Amino acid sequence: MPRGQFYSVFTLGFATAIGLFGIIAGVALFFWREPYWRIVNPWSPDLDWLTPLYFSLFVAGAGLAVAYWIVRAQQALVRWSGDRLIAKLDAEYRAVAQAQGQEYADEFIRQKALAMIGDDSQYFNLFGRDEMLHAMAAAGVRIPAK
Repeated sequence: MPRGQFYSVFTLGFATAIGLFGIIAGVALFFWREPYWRIVNPWSPDLDWLTPLYFSLFVAGAGLAVAYWIVRAQQALVRWSGDRLIAKLDAEYRAVAQAQGQEYADEFIRQKALAMIGDDSQYFNLFGRDEMLHAMAAAGVRIPAK
């Protein structure tokens, strides 16, 4: 498994565990009302609107919100990394095209892209592998069959 995919799966699993823990804690607080009476009621007994139902929904929602923002941060990092890689490949393509010509640059980028997506990721659509191969084919770059 590629390193980037491991980080994505680990982060998604961690976020799922936090979300499920929040939901389980919310359900437990709804049926077991003693924490509500010990935590909320002594501080302000005049909070009539904050019933055990709302308290348990708040706890469950907090767990889901934390899980959501963990996934959002992970997706932003992956998107930033992908954009950085594409910009680096574009700079290399322009440099090779200027020095050797566009046909040589097309072949160079095709070889580099095939090396990047190689055999390790043939079963996964990592970072848009299928879209990249389709775009390369649309640009006229021939992809040899394995």
